[in-house]
Amino acid sequence: MTTAKQRNPMMVLLFYSGLMVTLPIFSFFASQYVMESYFDTTYSRSNIYATICSVLVIHVILGIFVYYAYKEEKVVPYPPEKED
Repeated sequence: MTTAKQRNPMMVLLFYSGLMVTLPIFSFFASQYVMESYFDTTYSRSNIYATICSVLVIHVILGIFVYYAYKEEKVVPYPPEKED
């Protein structure tokens, strides 16, 4: 009998919440820098592209979280009692 590795749901939620806070902010400023430096766009246009990039990152994180939650094995707190 194989058992799946149990993960604490609160730690999973905190992990994905941390990703939701840090990655979109990082992607916003990184893509804004790339657009202004390498593609020579205006400040307002680079803000638009950076916002689109941040929204895409948020959707990817949410999609991964939903996939993880859907594929997670259901755990029964107590095994059903057998009646004799």
